[in-house]
Amino acid sequence: MSYREAVTEAALGAWLFKADSARWDIVGAIDDGLTAVESRCVADNYRAAMMRSGHRAILWVSGAVSGRAPRGVWGIGRLTGPAVPDGDGRLVVPTDIALLRPADRLRADDLREIPALSALEVLRMPAGSNPSWVDVEQFAALRDLLPQWPSRRR
Repeated sequence: MSYREAVTEAALGAWLFKADSARWDIVGAIDDGLTAVESRCVADNYRAAMMRSGHRAILWVSGAVSGRAPRGVWGIGRLTGPAVPDGDGRLVVPTDIALLRPADRLRADDLREIPALSALEVLRMPAGSNPSWVDVEQFAALRDLLPQWPSRRR
């Protein structure tokens, strides 16, 4: 494994997909009835090549620390297949990520205060590309803070 290939099957707890609240009005989409995210664009790299149906997935909203769409965990679920090129040549991974109720979302600032989560890749490198990842130990700490992980709907 090279320095750049930090993720291994044994270390992977979940994939983390970022959604920029400045580019996507997720609050408006939820208000309009959105309950799940069915795909995310990913960088064409070794991480995308590792993705498999059934892997756990987390939706992270990036952007402001507070306000209408505060940065943090907004959804949880699974991948429903491997990453594949779309019609525009972008690489897309199919997902089944259930959006969380406001009371169940985890804010980035709160996660920074938890020793087991303070080193999350998304907190250390917020401008990194999709996908980010959560290791096994970090996933265990996150899972304790979240509602029951949804089973696959499809």
